[in-house]
Amino acid sequence: MKLKATLTEHGSRLLWKNFLPTIEKFGKTCQVLLGADEVHFIQTSLNTDGVHVTARFAAETLFDTATYRCQSKHYNLIAFQVEVGLLLRVLKGAAATNAHVVDVKLTIRQVTGPAGEPQSKPFLSFTASGASTNVVQDVPISRPFSPAEVTALVAAKDVGSYCPAYLDLVPGLAAAQAIVDRLKAVDDCAMLAVCRGGDAHLLVQTTSVALGAQIKDLSVYPQTAYVAAACDRSKPVSEQLQAALENGTAVSVHVLLKQLARVLSTSQLTEPAQVLLERRRR
Repeated sequence: MKLKATLTEHGSRLLWKNFLPTIEKFGKTCQVLLGADEVHFIQTSLNTDGVHVTARFAAETLFDTATYRCQSKHYNLIAFQVEVGLLLRVLKGAAATNAHVVDVKLTIRQVTGPAGEPQSKPFLSFTASGASTNVVQDVPISRPFSPAEVTALVAAKDVGSYCPAYLDLVPGLAAAQAIVDRLKAVDDCAMLAVCRGGDAHLLVQTTSVALGAQIKDLSVYPQTAYVAAACDRSKPVSEQLQAALENGTAVSVHVLLKQLARVLSTSQLTEPAQVLLERRRR
């Protein structure tokens, strides 16, 4: 097993400035999956309180392709778990020292165990080199995943491909954040429904109050999933939703509003071109 690369300046900045702070909002640890062409940062229920997070990068975005080596006996895939805060601190530190080059490699170091015995532990070793500095920092990681664990992680990264349709929430993102903030004052949980006509619905219902909101005319992806007749604007919003749920052009799920608020707020860090919304079965 071999992992060695030089981080690109753009890739390093994307990680420490945008994506790692976002990932850290959901959990202290994440799983990293590296392959010949792509790098994934993944959080499952093992890392969060229920939110599933996947960040995908082309390997050439993060690493200089001339230096990137990712080799293993299992389809040249390498995976492990790492503490997000430690990784973030190292990359921020390299940026603060104005390092010209940041090299990273997977290495095994001898450390002292609890009883004073020597132990072999895996690390990501970062070397930040500048005009007058050369700083080496080791980030401890879990043992590299077994082939079975890597296969399971590959399946976890592909969950989005199971969704038949998405709504792009970017045009209604500010409205969605405001709606969620208001609904949190009413209850902890809400029904989230998405319609192939381009509507998203949020509804909180308790024994004493029912409060809902609709965000209209969102783009549907893929375009072949769009159903123009899914939303009958001549009807009240509640009837539109009920009809769409009954005829199968809308699906719903109950979500914790604090988790939904956290997901929406991360867009301020990552500045996505799209925020795709859909219910999927697990």
